Amino acid sequence: MKAYAQQTRRPTPERDRLIATHIEIARRIALRMARRCPSWISSEDLVASAMLGLAEAAERYDHTRQEPFLVFAEKRIRGAVLDELRRGDIMPRRVRQMARKVGATIQRLEQALGRPPADDDVAAALGVDVEHYRNELEQLVHVTVGALDQLDRTPPLAGDDTSPVLQAERRELLARIRGALTRLDQRDVLLLSLYYNQELTYLEIGQVLGVTTSRVCQLHGRAIARLRVELEAMPPSVTRPAALTAAEVAHG
Repeated sequence: MKAYAQQTRRPTPERDRLIATHIEIARRIALRMARRCPSWISSEDLVASAMLGLAEAAERYDHTRQEPFLVFAEKRIRGAVLDELRRGDIMPRRVRQMARKVGATIQRLEQALGRPPADDDVAAALGVDVEHYRNELEQLVHVTVGALDQLDRTPPLAGDDTSPVLQAERRELLARIRGALTRLDQRDVLLLSLYYNQELTYLEIGQVLGVTTSRVCQLHGRAIARLRVELEAMPPSVTRPAALTAAEVAHG
Protein backbone atom coordinates (compact mmCIF):
# COMPACT_ATOMS: atom_id res chain seq x y z
CA MET A 1 0.00 0.00 0.00
CA LYS A 2 2.96 2.29 0.54
CA ALA A 3 3.83 2.04 -3.15
CA TYR A 4 0.23 2.81 -4.06
CA ALA A 5 0.27 5.90 -1.82
CA GLN A 6 3.42 7.11 -3.55
CA GLN A 7 1.79 6.68 -6.94
CA THR A 8 -1.31 8.64 -5.88
CA ARG A 9 0.32 11.48 -3.97
CA ARG A 10 -0.40 14.06 -6.71
CA PRO A 11 -4.03 13.55 -7.82
CA THR A 12 -5.22 15.74 -10.67
CA PRO A 13 -8.54 15.88 -12.55
CA GLU A 14 -6.89 14.60 -15.76
CA ARG A 15 -5.15 11.77 -13.95
CA ASP A 16 -8.37 10.73 -12.22
CA ARG A 17 -10.24 10.87 -15.54
CA LEU A 18 -7.71 8.56 -17.21
CA ILE A 19 -7.95 6.06 -14.36
CA ALA A 20 -11.75 6.10 -14.28
CA THR A 21 -11.97 5.68 -18.06
CA HIS A 22 -9.55 2.74 -18.25
CA ILE A 23 -10.13 0.93 -14.97
CA GLU A 24 -12.18 -1.85 -16.60
CA ILE A 25 -9.51 -2.39 -19.26
CA ALA A 26 -6.87 -2.79 -16.54
CA ARG A 27 -9.09 -5.31 -14.78
CA ARG A 28 -9.59 -7.34 -17.96
CA ILE A 29 -5.83 -7.44 -18.63
CA ALA A 30 -5.18 -8.74 -15.11
CA LEU A 31 -7.89 -11.40 -15.31
CA ARG A 32 -6.69 -12.55 -18.73
CA MET A 33 -3.18 -13.00 -17.33
CA ALA A 34 -4.60 -14.70 -14.24
CA ARG A 35 -6.14 -17.41 -16.44
CA ARG A 36 -2.61 -18.64 -17.20
CA CYS A 37 -1.56 -18.78 -13.55
CA PRO A 38 -1.76 -21.69 -11.10
CA SER A 39 -4.81 -21.80 -8.86
CA TRP A 40 -2.94 -20.58 -5.78
CA ILE A 41 -2.23 -17.20 -7.38
CA SER A 42 -4.90 -14.73 -6.27
CA SER A 43 -6.61 -13.00 -9.18
CA GLU A 44 -7.53 -10.21 -6.78
CA ASP A 45 -3.84 -9.54 -6.12
CA LEU A 46 -3.18 -9.36 -9.85
CA VAL A 47 -6.09 -6.97 -10.35
CA ALA A 48 -4.73 -4.78 -7.55
CA SER A 49 -1.32 -4.75 -9.26
CA ALA A 50 -2.97 -3.82 -12.55
CA MET A 51 -4.67 -0.87 -10.86
CA LEU A 52 -1.32 0.23 -9.49
CA GLY A 53 0.11 0.04 -13.02
CA LEU A 54 -2.80 2.07 -14.35
CA ALA A 55 -2.29 4.72 -11.65
CA GLU A 56 1.42 4.86 -12.46
CA ALA A 57 0.65 5.25 -16.15
CA ALA A 58 -1.83 8.07 -15.51
CA GLU A 59 0.75 9.81 -13.33
CA ARG A 60 3.56 9.56 -15.90
CA TYR A 61 1.67 9.95 -19.18
CA ASP A 62 3.04 12.67 -21.43
CA HIS A 63 0.63 13.51 -24.24
CA THR A 64 3.33 15.48 -26.10
CA ARG A 65 4.93 12.16 -27.13
CA GLN A 66 1.93 11.54 -29.37
CA GLU A 67 1.45 8.03 -28.02
CA PRO A 68 -2.15 7.01 -27.22
CA PHE A 69 -2.68 6.65 -23.50
CA LEU A 70 -4.10 3.15 -23.89
CA VAL A 71 -0.91 1.91 -25.59
CA PHE A 72 1.21 3.61 -22.93
CA ALA A 73 -0.91 2.25 -20.08
CA GLU A 74 -1.16 -1.35 -21.30
CA LYS A 75 2.62 -1.77 -21.13
CA ARG A 76 2.70 -0.56 -17.54
CA ILE A 77 -0.34 -2.53 -16.47
CA ARG A 78 1.14 -5.76 -17.81
CA GLY A 79 4.49 -4.88 -16.30
CA ALA A 80 2.94 -4.30 -12.89
CA VAL A 81 1.21 -7.68 -12.99
CA LEU A 82 4.43 -9.43 -14.05
CA ASP A 83 6.25 -7.69 -11.21
CA GLU A 84 3.69 -9.14 -8.79
CA LEU A 85 4.23 -12.60 -10.26
CA ARG A 86 8.00 -12.24 -9.92
CA ARG A 87 7.68 -11.23 -6.30
CA GLY A 88 5.44 -14.23 -5.69
CA ASP A 89 8.07 -16.58 -7.21
CA ILE A 90 5.39 -18.77 -8.83
CA MET A 91 7.97 -21.23 -10.13
CA PRO A 92 9.11 -23.46 -7.25
CA ARG A 93 12.75 -24.56 -7.35
CA ARG A 94 11.88 -28.20 -8.05
CA VAL A 95 9.70 -27.27 -11.02
CA ARG A 96 12.33 -24.85 -12.33
CA GLN A 97 14.95 -27.60 -12.18
CA MET A 98 12.56 -30.02 -13.86
CA ALA A 99 11.92 -27.53 -16.67
CA ARG A 100 15.65 -27.22 -17.33
CA LYS A 101 16.17 -30.99 -17.20
CA VAL A 102 13.30 -31.75 -19.58
CA GLY A 103 14.29 -28.99 -22.00
CA ALA A 104 17.95 -30.04 -22.05
CA THR A 105 17.01 -33.69 -22.58
CA ILE A 106 14.74 -32.83 -25.51
CA GLN A 107 17.49 -30.66 -27.01
CA ARG A 108 20.06 -33.46 -26.69
CA LEU A 109 17.75 -36.04 -28.23
CA GLU A 110 16.89 -33.73 -31.13
CA GLN A 111 20.58 -33.49 -31.98
CA ALA A 112 21.14 -37.23 -31.62
CA LEU A 113 18.02 -38.38 -33.49
CA GLY A 114 17.84 -35.62 -36.10
CA ARG A 115 14.13 -35.16 -35.36
CA PRO A 116 11.85 -34.06 -32.50
CA PRO A 117 11.89 -36.91 -29.96
CA ALA A 118 8.71 -38.76 -29.09
CA ASP A 119 7.47 -38.88 -25.51
CA ASP A 120 8.78 -42.43 -25.23
CA ASP A 121 12.28 -41.24 -26.20
CA VAL A 122 12.31 -38.44 -23.63
CA ALA A 123 10.82 -40.57 -20.87
CA ALA A 124 13.44 -43.30 -21.45
CA ALA A 125 16.26 -40.74 -21.38
CA LEU A 126 14.91 -39.34 -18.11
CA GLY A 127 14.57 -42.81 -16.63
CA VAL A 128 10.82 -42.58 -16.02
CA ASP A 129 7.73 -44.07 -17.63
CA VAL A 130 5.73 -42.12 -20.21
CA GLU A 131 2.81 -41.46 -17.88
CA HIS A 132 5.12 -39.92 -15.26
CA TYR A 133 6.82 -37.77 -17.91
CA ARG A 134 3.49 -36.47 -19.24
CA ASN A 135 2.34 -35.65 -15.72
CA GLU A 136 5.51 -33.62 -15.25
CA LEU A 137 4.79 -31.72 -18.46
CA GLU A 138 1.36 -30.77 -17.16
CA GLN A 139 2.98 -29.28 -14.06
CA LEU A 140 5.29 -27.14 -16.18
CA VAL A 141 2.42 -25.49 -18.01
CA HIS A 142 1.09 -23.97 -14.79
CA VAL A 143 4.16 -21.82 -14.30
CA THR A 144 4.56 -20.38 -17.77
CA VAL A 145 3.46 -16.85 -16.89
CA GLY A 146 6.47 -14.99 -15.55
CA ALA A 147 8.71 -18.01 -15.99
CA LEU A 148 10.33 -16.96 -19.24
CA ASP A 149 10.91 -13.43 -18.04
CA GLN A 150 12.87 -14.82 -15.08
CA LEU A 151 15.78 -14.58 -17.53
CA ASP A 152 15.63 -10.85 -16.81
CA ARG A 153 15.92 -9.15 -13.43
CA THR A 154 15.20 -5.55 -14.48
CA PRO A 155 11.64 -4.48 -13.55
CA PRO A 156 9.80 -3.33 -16.68
CA LEU A 157 8.55 -0.20 -14.92
CA ALA A 158 12.02 1.00 -13.97
CA GLY A 159 13.60 3.79 -15.97
CA ASP A 160 12.61 4.99 -19.41
CA ASP A 161 11.81 2.01 -21.66
CA THR A 162 11.58 4.29 -24.68
CA SER A 163 15.28 5.16 -24.73
CA PRO A 164 17.07 4.32 -28.00
CA VAL A 165 19.56 2.10 -26.16
CA LEU A 166 16.87 -0.06 -24.54
CA GLN A 167 14.94 -0.25 -27.79
CA ALA A 168 18.06 -1.44 -29.61
CA GLU A 169 18.74 -4.04 -26.92
CA ARG A 170 15.15 -5.25 -27.10
CA ARG A 171 15.38 -5.61 -30.89
CA GLU A 172 18.58 -7.62 -30.54
CA LEU A 173 17.02 -9.86 -27.90
CA LEU A 174 13.92 -10.43 -30.02
CA ALA A 175 16.14 -11.35 -32.95
CA ARG A 176 17.84 -14.00 -30.80
CA ILE A 177 14.47 -15.29 -29.65
CA ARG A 178 13.40 -15.66 -33.28
CA GLY A 179 16.54 -17.72 -33.76
CA ALA A 180 15.65 -19.86 -30.74
CA LEU A 181 12.17 -20.45 -32.11
CA THR A 182 13.62 -21.78 -35.38
CA ARG A 183 15.23 -24.59 -33.37
CA LEU A 184 11.89 -25.70 -31.97
CA ASP A 185 9.52 -28.12 -33.62
CA GLN A 186 7.07 -26.17 -35.80
CA ARG A 187 4.10 -27.57 -33.91
CA ASP A 188 5.55 -26.15 -30.69
CA VAL A 189 5.97 -22.74 -32.33
CA LEU A 190 2.40 -22.87 -33.62
CA LEU A 191 1.08 -23.84 -30.20
CA LEU A 192 2.88 -20.94 -28.48
CA SER A 193 1.56 -18.53 -31.07
CA LEU A 194 -2.01 -19.79 -30.76
CA TYR A 195 -1.92 -19.60 -26.97
CA TYR A 196 -0.06 -16.34 -26.36
CA ASN A 197 -0.84 -14.31 -29.48
CA GLN A 198 -4.26 -15.55 -30.55
CA GLU A 199 -5.24 -16.30 -26.92
CA LEU A 200 -7.03 -19.50 -27.91
CA THR A 201 -8.16 -21.91 -25.20
CA TYR A 202 -6.71 -25.42 -24.90
CA LEU A 203 -9.94 -26.79 -26.37
CA GLU A 204 -9.63 -24.52 -29.41
CA ILE A 205 -5.94 -25.32 -29.86
CA GLY A 206 -6.74 -29.01 -29.63
CA GLN A 207 -9.21 -28.61 -32.48
CA VAL A 208 -6.55 -26.88 -34.59
CA LEU A 209 -3.87 -29.51 -33.87
CA GLY A 210 -6.22 -32.48 -33.85
CA VAL A 211 -5.33 -33.60 -30.31
CA THR A 212 -7.07 -33.72 -26.93
CA THR A 213 -7.13 -30.83 -24.47
CA SER A 214 -4.92 -32.79 -22.09
CA ARG A 215 -2.40 -33.35 -24.85
CA VAL A 216 -2.33 -29.60 -25.62
CA CYS A 217 -1.43 -29.00 -21.98
CA GLN A 218 1.44 -31.49 -22.22
CA LEU A 219 2.71 -30.05 -25.51
CA HIS A 220 2.58 -26.55 -24.04
CA GLY A 221 4.73 -27.61 -21.09
CA ARG A 222 7.21 -29.31 -23.41
CA ALA A 223 7.47 -26.26 -25.67
CA ILE A 224 8.09 -23.95 -22.70
CA ALA A 225 10.78 -26.25 -21.28
CA ARG A 226 12.50 -26.52 -24.67
CA LEU A 227 12.40 -22.79 -25.37
CA ARG A 228 13.66 -22.00 -21.88
CA VAL A 229 16.85 -23.97 -22.54
CA GLU A 230 17.49 -22.03 -25.74
CA LEU A 231 16.91 -18.67 -24.05
CA GLU A 232 19.09 -19.47 -21.06
CA ALA A 233 21.91 -20.35 -23.45
CA MET A 234 21.99 -16.73 -24.63
CA PRO A 235 24.81 -14.49 -23.31
CA PRO A 236 23.83 -12.67 -20.08
CA SER A 237 24.80 -9.33 -21.61
CA VAL A 238 21.96 -9.79 -24.09
CA THR A 239 19.28 -11.20 -21.81
CA ARG A 240 19.75 -8.76 -18.95
CA PRO A 241 18.78 -5.27 -20.21
CA ALA A 242 15.30 -5.69 -21.68
CA ALA A 243 12.26 -7.30 -20.12
CA LEU A 244 10.07 -9.48 -22.34
CA THR A 245 6.72 -10.99 -21.61
CA ALA A 246 5.90 -14.54 -22.52
CA ALA A 247 3.64 -13.25 -25.27
CA GLU A 248 6.50 -11.32 -26.83
CA VAL A 249 8.67 -14.42 -26.66
CA ALA A 250 6.04 -16.50 -28.41
CA HIS A 251 5.45 -13.81 -31.00
CA GLY A 252 9.17 -13.47 -31.72
